[in-house]
Amino acid sequence: MARIPVRLVPLVLLLPLIGCQAWQGPDCTDIGAESGVTVTWRPSDFPAGARLRLCVDGECRERGAPPVEEPRAFLDVPLPEEEGAREVVLRFAVTDPADGGRVVREFTGPFSLREVTPNGEGCEPTAWRADVRADPREGLVSGG
Repeated sequence: MARIPVRLVPLVLLLPLIGCQAWQGPDCTDIGAESGVTVTWRPSDFPAGARLRLCVDGECRERGAPPVEEPRAFLDVPLPEEEGAREVVLRFAVTDPADGGRVVREFTGPFSLREVTPNGEGCEPTAWRADVRADPREGLVSGG
């Protein structure tokens, strides 16, 4: 077995540390993210039993209203991952079955998708999102 000269021992001990520092990438966690638009609202702001529909550039999702006791509700429309920063047009409609299924509230507006990197800069995934709040008095408001 070959012996390492004593004067080289400190260098040999430092090599693994230098190698680790040279190859170390960003410290990424493992949080997932999807591109899309989410609208939140207070169920008590709209008729009990209402149907809610969110459309983003023609792609739509619909759901029934949760109980009015719930503090918040949401509806999400996913978008393809490669969307990038751009403006999308949202349409949020509330229909009341007690009123013959008529649209009782409707809000429309443009919103910008913003870049989201939940694991930090330089880490995957990158998603493009708009988070919006529906308010019966203010309409659609950025920031969900």
